[in-house]
Amino acid sequence: MAAWPSYARVEADGYQVSGGPNVARTAFDDGAVRQAREYTAGFIERRVVVHLKDDADYVTFRTWAEANAHAWFTWTDPDDGVRRRARVVGGAAGIDYRAAVSAGRRAWTARCALEGLWGDTV
Repeated sequence: MAAWPSYARVEADGYQVSGGPNVARTAFDDGAVRQAREYTAGFIERRVVVHLKDDADYVTFRTWAEANAHAWFTWTDPDDGVRRRARVVGGAAGIDYRAAVSAGRRAWTARCALEGLWGDTV
């Protein structure tokens, strides 16, 4: 199983966590709604902003993403420092890259959502 690249630093100020659904809702003709647990645990989605310091990191990360973003990989969750399994929502196509130039140097950010089970630790 692949691992999240160590040079791809997740920025603390861009980190968001939300829970995925683990229930099924059924609306009835009379307006009542039945809600029942469908899964024992829902996926947790983490929206992250990744800092890539230069063009070399950008190219290397894109290569890593093409090969691994669609599948499960291990990463250290910055929320609590625990190693978990995750995958990128939408695979490599689910990553949005942006460049910014400062002091004559170009750096990159990559925005994406990672999904996985909270208890899926490695």
